[in-house]
Amino acid sequence: MALSVDSALYRWQRLGAKSAPQTVSESTPLLFSVRQKLNSNKWRIVFSNNGRQQRGWDQASRFYSGNRIQTTKYTWLTFLPKNLFEQFHRLANLYFLFLVVLNWFPQMEVFHREITMIPLIVVLLASMIKDAIEDYKKYQFDKMINSSKSRVYDK
Repeated sequence: MALSVDSALYRWQRLGAKSAPQTVSESTPLLFSVRQKLNSNKWRIVFSNNGRQQRGWDQASRFYSGNRIQTTKYTWLTFLPKNLFEQFHRLANLYFLFLVVLNWFPQMEVFHREITMIPLIVVLLASMIKDAIEDYKKYQFDKMINSSKSRVYDK
């Protein structure tokens, strides 16, 4: 059943009232009467931002997140810890880390300590650079999508 913008505004105003009854009627001239208990988590209310309903938009926007698309995995602060966490979920990286730790004990030392760390560092750096480039491309694409114009229906 399609709901008009007017009925959505009416329902949202009734939902936000301080002394709202338990059962709310959604009857408007466009819809038939439906009686049910409303839960704000189950309903999505859309307002057009055209000036007439600015007050309703301001009140509703406090409860909902925006329409911004974000597909990136990392931020500047979380890049290193998240990436290292993902890298060490791979068995090969754990194996090289085990060899590095084992070589730091003098009784088990086979190669020089620094030489054993080189393969692990190279693999981790290459993967980090690849992930950073991919995430930056996702960020640029998200930025392009979020700043693009869209058509909005308005009576």
